[in-house]
Amino acid sequence: MQAGKLVRVQRQLWCGSVSMAQVWWQSRHGRPDDDICWLDYHQPRGMPGFLTLDYIRSGSSAGYKTFLGACHVLDEIARIRGAQAIVAHVSTAAISDRLLERLGWERHLEHWSGRHWIRRFYDGYPESCLQRYLAT
Repeated sequence: MQAGKLVRVQRQLWCGSVSMAQVWWQSRHGRPDDDICWLDYHQPRGMPGFLTLDYIRSGSSAGYKTFLGACHVLDEIARIRGAQAIVAHVSTAAISDRLLERLGWERHLEHWSGRHWIRRFYDGYPESCLQRYLAT
């Protein structure tokens, strides 16, 4: 997403895990100034019913519309892939619990350390709103 518009969905051949040190370093020194938001996700091997949101990277000028659009694109990817849920470990306070709840996420694995969240689609998928994010 860039400036509230979908730019592309790109498949990465090599998806790797992200360390907390990498997150810290990029938040301090590797953050672009643009209004952009990338979501890295994968479908765990042997678990076709789930997507894992691995990493969110945004520019320092990224607005709410850009972030919201990226989340809606991920919902649409989940629908296309037939995923029943998306899971995420949220490690930044910049993404509040209130915002996640507003976007349809629920606390998950509360007995584990960290902030684990799940976006369930057991009762169906939200109505697609991708049209508003497509560049015309």
